Amino acid sequence: MKNILFAITILLFISCGEDDPVASNTDTFDRAAMLTNWADNIIIPAYTDYEAKLGALKTATTTFTTTQNQSNLTALRAEYLTAYKTWQYVVLFSSIGKAAELDITRWVNVYPTSATTIETNITNGSTNLNLSSTNTQQGFPALDYLLYGVGIDDPAIVAKYSTANYSTYLIAVVDRLIALNTPVLNDWNGVYRNTFVTSSGNTVGSSVNVMVNDYIFNYEKYFRVYKLGGPLAIFGGSVRPEELEVYYGKQSRELCLTALDAIENFFSGKHYSSTTEGDSFKSYLTYLDTKRDGQALAPVMLAQMESARTKINLLNSDFATQLNTDTAPANTAYTEIQRLVPMLKIDMMDQAFNIKLDYIDNDGD
Repeated sequence: MKNILFAITILLFISCGEDDPVASNTDTFDRAAMLTNWADNIIIPAYTDYEAKLGALKTATTTFTTTQNQSNLTALRAEYLTAYKTWQYVVLFSSIGKAAELDITRWVNVYPTSATTIETNITNGSTNLNLSSTNTQQGFPALDYLLYGVGIDDPAIVAKYSTANYSTYLIAVVDRLIALNTPVLNDWNGVYRNTFVTSSGNTVGSSVNVMVNDYIFNYEKYFRVYKLGGPLAIFGGSVRPEELEVYYGKQSRELCLTALDAIENFFSGKHYSSTTEGDSFKSYLTYLDTKRDGQALAPVMLAQMESARTKINLLNSDFATQLNTDTAPANTAYTEIQRLVPMLKIDMMDQAFNIKLDYIDNDGD
């Protein structure tokens, strides 16, 4: 998705008047150990768990489409949300390896979904989701609509699935998610894991270089812009709540906080679903003794993440309701999210790690 949205270039910018960070050590940090921690303790376990969550989603989908009732719809929604929250972790590595080859983010989580086209597909019995034109008609945003938006209330939603085409389309969307993830997991469990770990240099295209760029891209675009900044009209236009993630299900704050947890955990090198930490951006910055205004950079960055979390927690659980009633708290939350960007792009990436951006950022920050 990054290759579609942004041309490859290098962009450096001024850090809001802050002092440049200082890294006093020669960089002989064991990057291979960091890559090993990422692969074996974070990435592969996350993809494995995501595969399991998709399997549970498939089972719940089969149960509901076989027996359409409120209880089975509630159970299906629970599995959908669990899988969607797991995706918030997986997306951090979705631009490397087989995931990049398949461009999975383009298919899994492009929102807003096209409800009108989904309804046309259902009417026509069209379930070929491999077509390039169908990326806004599938993935989790399509499930958000199919499970929460096809009727005015739950009885109306359940009744929709008495029409076979609705069930067929729902099954097709879930099957497509599985079809996208299985080859990615298989590749990590195959040859790609060693390819990733052994590419420990600091050249363009090396694993560390790519992961640093993708981590920051994810923070800037998938987290900062898509989850809040764009719908909040930070970059122009009017407030657009309909562009929010989980617009129909109204769990936007929950997914936003889950994504921030994933971002923080990866920064700290936390093993997936564990408090154990391994080599990471945090330990790399600590090794380099990188400082910002005389303070160790890694703790400053973690404190800023916590500050953003505090402000996000003050928002309505449904961001659409928040944007429709009072945008001031959302603007405050966005500001706290934005404060981390110069630390990521200048202090950590450029000054400490000596890695350059491989995408253009034209958001004016």
